Amino acid sequence: MKRVQILSIFVDDVTMAEAVDRCLGFIDAGGPHMVVTPNAEIADRAARDPELAAIINGADLVVPDGIGIVMAARLLGDPVREKVGGADLAANLLKALDGRGGGRVFLLGTRPEVVEEAARRVQAAHPRIQVVGWRDGFFRPEEEGEVVAQIRAARPDVLFVALGSPKQERWLHRHLPGLGVPLGMGVGGTIDVWAGAVPRAPRWMIRANLEWLYRIVRLRRLRRSLPPLMRFALAVLRARARRGA
Repeated sequence: MKRVQILSIFVDDVTMAEAVDRCLGFIDAGGPHMVVTPNAEIADRAARDPELAAIINGADLVVPDGIGIVMAARLLGDPVREKVGGADLAANLLKALDGRGGGRVFLLGTRPEVVEEAARRVQAAHPRIQVVGWRDGFFRPEEEGEVVAQIRAARPDVLFVALGSPKQERWLHRHLPGLGVPLGMGVGGTIDVWAGAVPRAPRWMIRANLEWLYRIVRLRRLRRSLPPLMRFALAVLRARARRGA
């Protein structure tokens, strides 16, 4: 599978259908396999954090999550075929599992009442899937062993981790090898969306690749999100200029 370099990280040139198929293959093969969904903000952080970059580059599947990554690849002369959003990949994976007869899923992250409601909704929407466990993300470091034991005992095929980036990537890198889970995937705010606690952008904004703008405005993240997005854009333009020199 072709990988494309975006600053300090590499992303796979996959379509959504290919990404889902690869995830199903990971499940069938047994674990552990880690899926990462970097957007422009994560790529910016990784450019300044070699440890995070190494974690991302060591993942089994790294999808181009976000129009910023897609545009950067194009500007750097090595385009990817399409955007593969992490939220959409997770949702399509659930549909694929349900369609082929089921699978076992564990949800980790966000607030207790939110992750419980997300588990209920996922189970209701996909009756052939078993949601074999859930746990909120507000556990203390000394409770990590308990969380790991809970996941291992549940024996899921897929572990969705919503601890925010880069915490979720670091957590998966540290614990996935010992969990006995075939597929671990960081999903950011997706569990909140599944629970109905946070709305997704309108479909027209998603189709227009403006979901990032909706998140910034809706969640009042302009002050937090603008600096890394600007750094990312400038770094990509500098990298493009160096390539053209």
